[in-house]
This record gives sequence, structure tokens and C-alpha cells, in this order.
Amino acid sequence: MKARWIITAVSAALFFGGSLFTSLRDPWFQGLQRPNWLTFEFLIPFIWIFIWICTTISAILVWEKSSKQSRPWLLMGMYAAIAILTSAYSPIVVELRSLFGGMIVGGLATLMVYILAFLVKPISRTASWLFLPYAIWGIIGTYLTWVLIQLNSGVGR
Repeated sequence: MKARWIITAVSAALFFGGSLFTSLRDPWFQGLQRPNWLTFEFLIPFIWIFIWICTTISAILVWEKSSKQSRPWLLMGMYAAIAILTSAYSPIVVELRSLFGGMIVGGLATLMVYILAFLVKPISRTASWLFLPYAIWGIIGTYLTWVLIQLNSGVGR
């Protein structure tokens, strides 16, 4: 039971950590041209909250289903790396004004999600399936960042 709270607290700290450093309401970011099909931008924070809940539950399941002798520290490290990369997206894009950097960290985090989903499947199929929202959204978000680069050429490279 104690591990659940620790994993949840670390997850929340990593999730909210990125937003402490920057805001996507930044005038530069808000001034970027967006694709016409991006009609759901107001939903993005809720999508990320849902993804974060799913990945946190996944981490808890992996930890609890592992034997006491072989705790999955490497897997927990991968969960943390994904969280850090995800949280780094906004500061990289807004503070460094680097859409390209955001695309790289977003794409790398998404790739790590696919790898981790594969690695945790033998431990817990449910934990693996809980990566599905991130796996889908990660591709959309990375593609969206690429589109932003195309629409705002010369800005935020």
C-alpha cells in the first residue's frame, strides 16, 4: 500500500513539475500558427491528465505484481524517464522556443512508451494496455509538433 502512494506522489511531482517551469499560455506559443484541424486544443490538458493516470496505475501494477526479490527498478526508471521527457516538452518548446526540441523529446518519450509496454507485458497485461492512450496520443502530439514546425518555419527551430 505504501508503494502506491510513493509512486503516485513521484508521478504527480513529475507531472506538475513541467508546468511549474512554464506555461503554454505564453504569448509566443499562443501566437504560433496552428493547423485548421486542431479544434480540440482545449481538451489537451484533460487528455494528458488521463494519460498520466493510466501510466501511474501501470507503474503501480508492475511494482505490485513483481516479486519482492526482483523489484523492477529498471522499469521504474523507464517510467520516470518517460515522465521527465514528457514534462520537459513545455519548457523546451516555450522557454527555449524550440519546436524541434519538443518534437524530439515527445517522439523519444513515445518510443520509450512502446518499448516499456512491451517489457511490462509479461508482468501485467493490464499495465501494458494502460500505455495505449499514451501510445496513441504520443504519435498525434509528435505529429502536431511537426506540423507546427512546418506552419511556423523559421520560428522556434
